[in-house]
Amino acid sequence: PTTESPVAVSGGIIAAAERQAEAAIAKAIKELKLPARTVDLRPLPFEGRWGFASSVCFGLANDEVMAKLEKEGKLEGLSKKEAKALAADAVRKRVGELSEKIVKRLANEDFASVEAVNGYINISLDPNAVAKKLLEEILSQGASYGSHPLTEERVMVEHSQPNTHKAFHVGHLRNTTIGVSISRILRAGGAQVSDATYIGDIGAHVIKCLWCYENFHKGAEPADPAERGRWLGEIYAEADTRLNFRKDVIDLLLLLSTEDPQFIAGIDRMLKYVWRLRNDPTFDESNLALDIAYLLGRFSNAQEVKVEMLLDERVLVEFWPILGELLQEAVTRPRTFAPIEGMPEPTTTPEERLRRWQRLAPHMAAWWVESPRWGEEIKETFQRWEQQEPEFVALWEETRGWSLADFRRIFHELGATFDHWFYESEVEEPGKRIVEDLLARGIAEISDGLPVVKIDEKLGLKTETYRTMPILRSDGTTLYSTKDLALTKQKFEEFGIDRAIWVVDVRQSLYFQQIFKILELWGFEEAESAYHLPYEMVRLKEGVISSRKGNVPVYDDVRDAAVVRAYQIIEEKNPELDEDTKIMVSWQVAIGALKYSMLARDNNKMVTFDLDEALSFDGHASPYIQYAHARACRILEHGKVTPRSLRKIVDEINFGTEVTPEELSLLQLLAKLPEEVRQAADEYRPLVIANYAYEVAKQFNDFYHACPVLNAKQPTKNARIALVAATRQVLANSLDLLGIHAPRVM
Repeated sequence: PTTESPVAVSGGIIAAAERQAEAAIAKAIKELKLPARTVDLRPLPFEGRWGFASSVCFGLANDEVMAKLEKEGKLEGLSKKEAKALAADAVRKRVGELSEKIVKRLANEDFASVEAVNGYINISLDPNAVAKKLLEEILSQGASYGSHPLTEERVMVEHSQPNTHKAFHVGHLRNTTIGVSISRILRAGGAQVSDATYIGDIGAHVIKCLWCYENFHKGAEPADPAERGRWLGEIYAEADTRLNFRKDVIDLLLLLSTEDPQFIAGIDRMLKYVWRLRNDPTFDESNLALDIAYLLGRFSNAQEVKVEMLLDERVLVEFWPILGELLQEAVTRPRTFAPIEGMPEPTTTPEERLRRWQRLAPHMAAWWVESPRWGEEIKETFQRWEQQEPEFVALWEETRGWSLADFRRIFHELGATFDHWFYESEVEEPGKRIVEDLLARGIAEISDGLPVVKIDEKLGLKTETYRTMPILRSDGTTLYSTKDLALTKQKFEEFGIDRAIWVVDVRQSLYFQQIFKILELWGFEEAESAYHLPYEMVRLKEGVISSRKGNVPVYDDVRDAAVVRAYQIIEEKNPELDEDTKIMVSWQVAIGALKYSMLARDNNKMVTFDLDEALSFDGHASPYIQYAHARACRILEHGKVTPRSLRKIVDEINFGTEVTPEELSLLQLLAKLPEEVRQAADEYRPLVIANYAYEVAKQFNDFYHACPVLNAKQPTKNARIALVAATRQVLANSLDLLGIHAPRVM
């Protein structure tokens, strides 16, 4: 992060004990008239012991011995390695002496034991006493355990920026999931957080969608308004497929001519079939012969077909079904690949090549002929928007409403709530005014007909860093940059925030650096407090998800598949649950599984989404953690533990003469939540909490199998009940930070 948030005092019983140990050692050093030095502390590396170890004496001894040798002139002419070897024995002896002296000074401190071991100062805590304080702290604070004191810092987190007129797919899920979690973590870290979403409600994608709707689907929208948002996304996907149709055809032909041996071997035969089987009597035979010869030359030499060189473009329409027969034959009668000199090894399989042909085949006859005019129609449609044609604006408003209604439903399912809704359409004009001012001040200039900012040049940088950014089209229409300049300014000025965070995928990293630098050049100082939080993309087995593909996995489809699978698992594990509870828990488990799979990888790591892994009750997945929470709830239910009886139990906690290793390990882990929250907030990393929640669930399961709870004798039984209750609370709090429900039954 480019800006630091105020660090609240680290919370928790263990943090307090750590500060006490640090202060006690520092006090002893001062009393011994030794040089002041930072006191390092780390957990004791011994199973069954709770406390801290410090190596501070090693640094003190080394400084003291080296200073003495230097004063005596014995280090002159020695390398660092030689000096270290000369001082080694003296340092080793002095380390032991100093550690013994400091330990004596700590004898009266409130610790279970203090000892000097090989120069280390080992401070042990009374597990029973600390456990009692820790469990009291967790159970008294409840849902707020792990959170830090509220600060005055105001932070705006912008996330979940879907585009209207497009589908909300599983790739958007990671953005929303990270955004929801980051907001919750920052809030737990002490910041005053407001959530914002920035809806792309205008742009080329909207124009494409409305063009396709008006020309091919007007009046065919679903009768149920709830279905229109997704339907509109399908219309956009069709529009993009139409507009890219010619390119997709040419790309497939080039692919086949470069890596499909059967295509190359059969090209002469296929083109002869075109001549013999031509169905359209309007073909000019001499033109057709020349076109066939041209195609033969391009295919044989693995060169791209230039459509403008064809005398009659319909030749490819005639060729297409013949090509399909060859591709089908390659699948049904596969041949062993034999490397051919000069020809690269195929990057696709015969099945994949056939599927690409099949996606294009149904539309070849109509779209190939019609598509040349579509580009001009798109330009005309864009001008209708720029001119604010009333009928077109009304259509935009109506269809925009369909998408927004669908987004609100999805946001509700994912637990995303927003204090501010920003729209691209509302910052176009403010953005244009900023561009005018940048031009007037000489920060921007006209280059090749459009306003740009040559950022590196303005910053005096010799090495290409921020490059040049266009900030308006040559025809005066806005770009993303035009609008983001205005929105960034609006966030700080209108809402008085101290820090602004954008959760946007990693491909936009340079873009945001450019936006922030242009604002700094403009004199907008708050831009230094703007931070882009990048995240990597979501990948399926087919590859990176793109909303331009017709086969993109839509969020609703993935969610439905997860809910069905979760229901089957719940039915198998707990058939006695009533139907309403099964449905509710299935949703909680399914949504939790989807979210956790997006958070269990670091932000800068690609997510390869696998539904089976996401719904695992045994692996590193949300259901495993949720099941641990439900297990804790079940233990407390069977023990007839009520809030009132739990308060009495906490007052009388006593683990007996010895805390078992499993109990101690679980207690130590529960104590770490406040510091895990601080780390996650400072680093903008939900992964920290995702991993922590998994470790708590795993440690709880170890405890569950090793330590009887309800069958244990008193006072151990009540102490373990309190430990189970505290674990339940920590699991619930951790899942909540991730935006995931903690079911009471599963």
